[in-house]
Amino acid sequence: MSIQTLEFQHLTFHYPDQSLDLFSDLNLSIGSGWTALIGANGGGKSTLLKLACNQLKPLSGAVLHPPLCIYVPQRTDEIPPTYADFALSYDALACKLHGQLGLDRDYPSRWETLSHGERKRAQIAWALYRESDLLCVDEPTNHLDQNAIHLIISALQLHRGIGLLVSHDREVLDALCTTTVEVQSPFVTKLACPPSQAMEEMRKLRLSAETSYREQGKELRCLVREKQRRRSVAQVQDVRNSKRHIDAKDHDAKARIDGFRVSGGDKVAGRLSRQLDTRLSNQLATKQSLFSSLSEMRALDLSKSSAGITLQGVKHPAKIVLDTDETVLSLGPDRRLFLPALTLSHTDRIGIRGPNGIGKSTLIRHLVPLFEEKSIRFWYLEQELDQEKSLCSYQKFEALDSQTKGRIVSTVVRLGSDARLFLQSALPSPGELRKLLLAQALESELSLLVLDEPTNHLDLPSRLALEAELGAFTGALLLISHDQSFLDKVCSTWWDIASIADSLDSELLVH
Repeated sequence: MSIQTLEFQHLTFHYPDQSLDLFSDLNLSIGSGWTALIGANGGGKSTLLKLACNQLKPLSGAVLHPPLCIYVPQRTDEIPPTYADFALSYDALACKLHGQLGLDRDYPSRWETLSHGERKRAQIAWALYRESDLLCVDEPTNHLDQNAIHLIISALQLHRGIGLLVSHDREVLDALCTTTVEVQSPFVTKLACPPSQAMEEMRKLRLSAETSYREQGKELRCLVREKQRRRSVAQVQDVRNSKRHIDAKDHDAKARIDGFRVSGGDKVAGRLSRQLDTRLSNQLATKQSLFSSLSEMRALDLSKSSAGITLQGVKHPAKIVLDTDETVLSLGPDRRLFLPALTLSHTDRIGIRGPNGIGKSTLIRHLVPLFEEKSIRFWYLEQELDQEKSLCSYQKFEALDSQTKGRIVSTVVRLGSDARLFLQSALPSPGELRKLLLAQALESELSLLVLDEPTNHLDLPSRLALEAELGAFTGALLLISHDQSFLDKVCSTWWDIASIADSLDSELLVH
């Protein structure tokens, strides 16, 4: 009989380049069905998935998992190891998954030309075809349009074993998961409820912890003041009961002090002062315990807002920053994207919409060289950086002077990351790398932002911070996103790319 639960037993782990443990003496049990792993970027969610699937080995302790474990990574660079076999399989499940997720059979031969959204659907289908006992899926909805997201939800509902799901998309998490594990290294806590409810519970726990900490602080301050008062009384009493300053011939004064000492009255004030020492010691221990609990609640509470960022926008001197003629872009051997004449003013806020694989990123890559030719101060955020580009970006950051690095790390922290964990990493998580790139962009005054799926990999607090800042950015904006709510808050003009009827081609329409 296969193992029906996933068990982390006294697990301790950190990466070789780190000195602090990500997890220490972790004990956690997860049963069948989908469990959400939620938390801020860089908090250890992906690491926990890899430990569960035996992709990483703990330094101590053990992970007891079912025999067949599948891990679906965030990145889509590499084709799954046995994907070609899946693509050539025509049994009932293979046909169902190909149809349900809209996959073509020739994906293995053209993986490099697929959009990230198409690759993500293929990753999910391949993993489900393996019918594993434990399926760990890391950010399955990055790059996907709403239709594809609903297809992914339906497909993942087919899994009948233990499922671990990392995502910042609450719609997906709530549709699939009945249990939630909140992760922010070194803290891990499990709640027997869907993610949205778990986030609300954690918010309440954080508010309750803050109230307890404040109330305990008031009580402690009262005790400290009373201790100081009693110490002062005792000191005054000691002075009054001392014969040091009494005239040697003042026998009456000496007799009064001797009588007071015999009665024990000289020790009352000191005894009353010392009686508070135990209470103060207990209150200080309680304060430390409450502070530790509050630190954990604050770390795990995703509803708290980030401090925010500031994008230094400046209008380009020329009112028109882009003016092109009609053209046609190639999307592959048999597909084309027809573009009308396009104009972009120095204050336009344009949202680019369309389904996966329709040509949105191709359009952006076509426009970027045109901006470079005009010497426009712009920043281009690619939809995804592969492992090599990610490492290169981080190495450039590492080579900066300490003052510049300090400013950038400060911005990354304001976006919700832990500076301690960020600076210890040899390569940040995709979400933290996204924040790093944003932070580096803030070092310059920009006239144009060209952003391809900027919220991919970002946690909820940093998404809200980015949304607020883009809304206030004074330059021009060219933005691709599948998040319509996000687009509505920051864009006012639309470039929609849609398929041309009875054709493999597509066209761009300006609204």
